[in-house]
Amino acid sequence: AADRSEQNPDKIMKTTDRVIVALAPELRSRVEAIGVTGQMHGLLLLDQQRRALTPLITWQDRRCLQDNFIHSLQRKTGCPLDSGYGLATLAWLKANQRLPRKTFSTATIADYLIARLTGSTKPAIDVTNAAGWGCFDLEKLCWDDAALRRLDIQSTWLPPVVPCGTLAGHLLTKKARQWGVPAGIPITVALGDNQASLLATLNRPEEELALTLGTGAQISALTGSEYKWDTRRAKTWELRPYPGNRLLLTAAALNGGSAWAWLADTLIGWMKEMGVQPPAQEVIFRRLNRLGLAAEDTLTFEPYLRGERWDAGLQAAVHGVRWNNFNLGALSRSLAKGIFTNLHDMLPEEIVRNRKRLMGSGNALRCNPLLRRMAEQVFQLPLVMSRQQEEAACGAARNAMGKNDLDEIVTS
Repeated sequence: AADRSEQNPDKIMKTTDRVIVALAPELRSRVEAIGVTGQMHGLLLLDQQRRALTPLITWQDRRCLQDNFIHSLQRKTGCPLDSGYGLATLAWLKANQRLPRKTFSTATIADYLIARLTGSTKPAIDVTNAAGWGCFDLEKLCWDDAALRRLDIQSTWLPPVVPCGTLAGHLLTKKARQWGVPAGIPITVALGDNQASLLATLNRPEEELALTLGTGAQISALTGSEYKWDTRRAKTWELRPYPGNRLLLTAAALNGGSAWAWLADTLIGWMKEMGVQPPAQEVIFRRLNRLGLAAEDTLTFEPYLRGERWDAGLQAAVHGVRWNNFNLGALSRSLAKGIFTNLHDMLPEEIVRNRKRLMGSGNALRCNPLLRRMAEQVFQLPLVMSRQQEEAACGAARNAMGKNDLDEIVTS
């Protein structure tokens, strides 16, 4: 169905095996601990033997938008649930009698992987991923039992919540042999990919905004205790737990890297319709960057190609079109600028004030100079790209090593 977004968990497990084994043997032999991260919000249902009963239902799933189901959940719970959040998905499955009969527990895909690696029969979940499912009490750092009762969700289905960096178990001997790594090494409970990326990206968190461009887009900032945020009024941002018992204010847009890719894919489709053989996508991106950097700001692009979490009915639009200004340079520039304007406008003004730089991560930013230029123009801040690639994986490694203290992160 068009509103479904599902992935095969076994295929993900096999891909993980292939990636690990492809590493150089001398690197694998030096592994001392394993940190895990993965896309947040997604849900997997398990039986008592930790076998997957369902596909992974990802954060991009839209079934909860049917018949205003997500709005009914928000009214019942008072929680800022969105379609694709784990507990919204679980509530939909329950309400539509789609729960497998043998359902015993639930897990993120990352914690499901950890259960397979350690032999655990009921995976735990850390506070970053638990908050990403919704119905989570940020003050007590536990499930919101009253909200669960209103959704008719049994708390026994949910994994126990543990602090960031908690030991999940040790690598099974059989898996260690398969991977060529030392047996019995510790594995920490999975960390949310947003928080993991920031652990590897931020240098001076109180001065920086962290910008990530993947399929969607995220802008995040650590927030101090001097701010008393009213999350009930927040439509476009949310507070998330962060390692070290801190809070992260994050605005997460659906229209990020996927909106940028849409332009290239659309051009390829038009060329095929005209009977023209299109060049490779990377060639098109290079041309769009070159044209966009040379263009002027003559168009305004509202990039709501996928709607947004706070308003699924939003539609994309281009404004300012005249007979002589609708060209690829102006279009690509306005789309790039629109992606970051949307993000900027999602944040409360006071969290942006006094920040000195943007810390960028993600291959979309790294590979597209037009996107970097427009990010700086919209936020009026210099953009510094992370020195590491695959930032979330680096952050998960830091989490596994216990490097969650700011001083350790800055100096390590």
